[in-house]
Amino acid sequence: MDIKDIIEKEFGLMVHSVIILGEGLDSIAYLVNNEYIFKQSKHNAARINLKKEIQVLNYLKGKITLQIPDIEYYSEKYSVCGYKEIKGNKLTPGIYKNLSDDEKDMLAQNIALFLRELHSIALPDIEGLESDIMDDYCSDYDALRETIYDKIPDKSKEYIDSLYKKILNDERISQYVKGICHNDLSCNHIIMQNNRVVGIIDFGDVAITDTDRDFIYLLEDSSEEIGRDFGMEVLKYYNHHNIDIPILKANLNEEYYPVEQILGGQAMNLDDMYNKGLDKIKNV
Repeated sequence: MDIKDIIEKEFGLMVHSVIILGEGLDSIAYLVNNEYIFKQSKHNAARINLKKEIQVLNYLKGKITLQIPDIEYYSEKYSVCGYKEIKGNKLTPGIYKNLSDDEKDMLAQNIALFLRELHSIALPDIEGLESDIMDDYCSDYDALRETIYDKIPDKSKEYIDSLYKKILNDERISQYVKGICHNDLSCNHIIMQNNRVVGIIDFGDVAITDTDRDFIYLLEDSSEEIGRDFGMEVLKYYNHHNIDIPILKANLNEEYYPVEQILGGQAMNLDDMYNKGLDKIKNV
């Protein structure tokens, strides 16, 4: 069944218009009747994540000042959910550049407030929501040794061994504050209206994990993100106990990206992603 049939038959909502808003590795997002966002998972792992996302969003109702998706429709059978669109524009570096200094400052304050609220909420009992950072690193290391060590030169093996030795022996990484994390807080998940942030969307990677993960993209210097200076302002208003630690983790995230490409490419049979990551590791 196509998305129109699913929405009408499962939810009883008459569909007058459907526009594809975007498609990623995990899901497709649609604007329906110029009012609702519907999201449909593309594979089994995404179906599991969508179920967790729905549970978390329902748990967060009334606990967050900014708007977050308020789920009205969900079908586990078709792995589809729907909610009223949070009206506004996704934050971009261009939008940020055109804000006044006071508006930029207020944006940093509001994002910090969102993160303080999210990270301070009592942890819910949702199956599969907790992600142990160190277990994940160990699993990744084992997977690399099993799958690519016969394909890479000795210098690359030495680099990987050194990388994991650095990660697994650093208490700044292993000892962390646990909380509910959006876990993918990039600027295109921040909704702006009249030069103010009004909402946060796309909780598809939400997890109970290291709260510093919510600063990684805020600290990223790239063409897609706002830049490290903004992330530093958010950390200041968040009152982080040691700003050097999320900076360390943001730097590590950039270094770790080829590993994510290799393992993600393997898991989803995406040869281009896999080969890009492997080439980077071979050329270290």
